[in-house]
Amino acid sequence: MKSPPLDPPDLEARVSELIADKLHLEVPSPDTDLFETGLLDSLRFVELLASLEEALGVTVSVEEIELDDFRTTARIAGFIARRGAPPPE
Repeated sequence: MKSPPLDPPDLEARVSELIADKLHLEVPSPDTDLFETGLLDSLRFVELLASLEEALGVTVSVEEIELDDFRTTARIAGFIARRGAPPPE
């Protein structure tokens, strides 16, 4: 039997953990704007997308990218939840 997908609060924690582990960045809160604060630039954004794909199986095509979906860990979690995130490993 499959585990249910992660809910947004769990996804927020997972995304924050992923950003800390893979990008070596600490995000102060789930609502911190990653672009306005300078935590994410274009290179780090690509690294984030690659990390999300590797860790969570989330594939995002260039046509699907809306920066507003990736501004905060809360929005990233919502984006993943809408796409049907895989269950935790």
